[in-house]
Amino acid sequence: MTTADTLLLRCQDAARVPGPGPTAVAAVNSATCEVHAGDRIAITGPSGSGKSTLLHLMADILQPTAGEISWPGLPRVPARGQVGVVLPGHALVPALSVAENAALPLVLAGVPRERAHLRALHCLAVVAAAELAHKMPAELSGGQAKHVAIARTLATSPRLILADDPTCDLDRATGREVIDVLFAAADEAGAALVVATRDPAVADRLRKRWAMHEGRLHLRPRPPAPAKAAPRTPALSLPEADGASKAQYIVRKLPEVTLAFWIMKIAATTLGETAGDLFAQTLRLGYFLTTIVLFLMFVVTLVVQLRAKRYNPFFYWPVIVSTSMVGTTVSDFMNRDASSKYLAKGMTTLGWGPQGLGLGYPAGAAILISLLIAIFVAWKFTGQTFVIRDIVTFRGEALFWSAILVSNTLGTSMGDFLSDSSGLGYAGSALLITGVLLVLVILIRVPFVPNVVLFWIAFVLTRPLGATAGDFLTKPTTKGGLDLGTAGSSAVLLAILFAFMAYGHFRDRARGAERERIAAARS
Repeated sequence: MTTADTLLLRCQDAARVPGPGPTAVAAVNSATCEVHAGDRIAITGPSGSGKSTLLHLMADILQPTAGEISWPGLPRVPARGQVGVVLPGHALVPALSVAENAALPLVLAGVPRERAHLRALHCLAVVAAAELAHKMPAELSGGQAKHVAIARTLATSPRLILADDPTCDLDRATGREVIDVLFAAADEAGAALVVATRDPAVADRLRKRWAMHEGRLHLRPRPPAPAKAAPRTPALSLPEADGASKAQYIVRKLPEVTLAFWIMKIAATTLGETAGDLFAQTLRLGYFLTTIVLFLMFVVTLVVQLRAKRYNPFFYWPVIVSTSMVGTTVSDFMNRDASSKYLAKGMTTLGWGPQGLGLGYPAGAAILISLLIAIFVAWKFTGQTFVIRDIVTFRGEALFWSAILVSNTLGTSMGDFLSDSSGLGYAGSALLITGVLLVLVILIRVPFVPNVVLFWIAFVLTRPLGATAGDFLTKPTTKGGLDLGTAGSSAVLLAILFAFMAYGHFRDRARGAERERIAAARS
């Protein structure tokens, strides 16, 4: 277990002479020092004094030409992740996204990509860079790139963080932010922090100050500063959006996209179809009143989901079901009218208020497609990611749920059109949509087709598949259905969905317990 007395690193008369021959000048000459757990140390000195060389010796990037450097509290090879180094600039890989750059040390160490990605998102959130996860390095400012570089260093949970002049190319305000982030990263990892700097304001932030002059290290310890502790960036906090209160996120608010995800998506959208018809037609509330009631239900479930701090299937999937139910009644209200052909046998009226605009499927679909395109355009201009596993901001999640609501309404219109007006019938429509989804699965292997685009096409298409399946379950046999009724079909689908949610919930809890056990064993 790491304690404040743990000796992490010792330099004993360490020297580094960069070239051969008697005229070579030592970059570091007989440096002797110790770094303990919890230390916050500044190494000051002018350019060329040997600060960077000393840090490279401490990190085992360079080897001493005389003397010895040891890591009593660490493995002998710091490259295993026990020592993290923040170099001048940022050294991000231009071809990789921010999230991929942050995960790179873990991927190179053999950590599975999914685990590395989740760890990278966590580290980006710690350094207040979660919103940058999907961006490329060329799109970042100098300060943003430095935040990402620190997140990459944090990814391996180092015991010692060495930062070489981290504010040298930044303005003063941005430099203060970077030092705040370094403190937050060190606090998160429980790591000692050593910063080489030429800036007295940066050195004043650390409890100890050493000085380098012409290659020689001078130890001048200072007592801890009284009450003026460095402001600490709250772990996993995100910038305020439009004056709203800060939202807290932990790694993942939305589910992993697996086969179980798609099964649950189809079950949820089918339940949305059957339950929507249950309220509007079986219980005779009508499309107008049912839409109002279900929209209020959607708002309640959405607020619960948005306020959650991590993914919970019992929060996420009720929102999917409620958007499907709202989509069913909104679509019916837009496309149908109050004529008897849309009423169950023997019915002459349907609920309170207007029962349809009678726009028809083509006009209704055109309106919904235009609205969905507008949401995606706005989404693109905000700079938020379309990859749901990377959505960790309030704004990104709000855009996601807006697209879900419209796409589910559009999917209902498409499903009803295929089932009722295209002549394919319920089974034919389901087979057609399933065939298109299989084509999308094949296209995943095509390199030049973005998987994000395929995901959203599939996400929209699973709604008409659910609408068609719901009609197939509930409609009478004379119309090609199974005549199970809206109540019976809804109960069966709800049981299936609940079973999957319970399985996912207990699986995530088991994984969390396993991670805690591993972390405790490592500490």
